[in-house]
Amino acid sequence: MKSQNGITLMILVITIIAMSIIVGTISYNSINSFRMNAYYNMCADIELLDEKIALYYLENKTLPIMEVEETKEIKESMEEGNVNYNPNNSGKLYLINLSELSNLSLTNSEYYIDEQSHTIYSSHGKKVDGTVYYTVPLDYKQVNRNDYKQ
Repeated sequence: MKSQNGITLMILVITIIAMSIIVGTISYNSINSFRMNAYYNMCADIELLDEKIALYYLENKTLPIMEVEETKEIKESMEEGNVNYNPNNSGKLYLINLSELSNLSLTNSEYYIDEQSHTIYSSHGKKVDGTVYYTVPLDYKQVNRNDYKQ
């Protein structure tokens, strides 16, 4: 009888350890998925803004901007060698006046644009695999979510 109680207790401990590993793995994957989703939303916002600003610029010969001080984090992210670096940037950023653009549905409310390269930066970077992205990287390829089976 004692040997059966020992085996039952051992099975309980093994089950708890296995469940802990499973829950930990699911939690890690969920957090990573949430971060990637935030990154993809930022990239989609920037691509939409890029199109809207290009049309606005063609019609008005000016950018829809407000002159404000850019954030320090974005300024530091524009250094050479950084994933956010665009060699065509002038380094002067302006806050995009979203009220000048029509039919926008964005996940973030503050975006900046470089006056020379027209590169768009999010005011809040998205961290992916230890790297903080403020803009769409130059080597970014848009992924159609329908291409992947759920």
